[in-house]
Amino acid sequence: MKNKELQAIAQAAAKNIKSEADLNEFRQMLTKITVEASLNAELDDHLSFSRHER
Repeated sequence: MKNKELQAIAQAAAKNIKSEADLNEFRQMLTKITVEASLNAELDDHLSFSRHER
């Protein structure tokens, strides 16, 4: 993903952040998504195939 695309996504998400609690919830969601994607990529690399491939 390119930097401009990430910036557009971040700006769209920032419009909905109204409080510190909203910011914390957004941060937790981003962390969860990032960790899950990293673990799935590591598992795919370790197994040498994607989750749904035979």
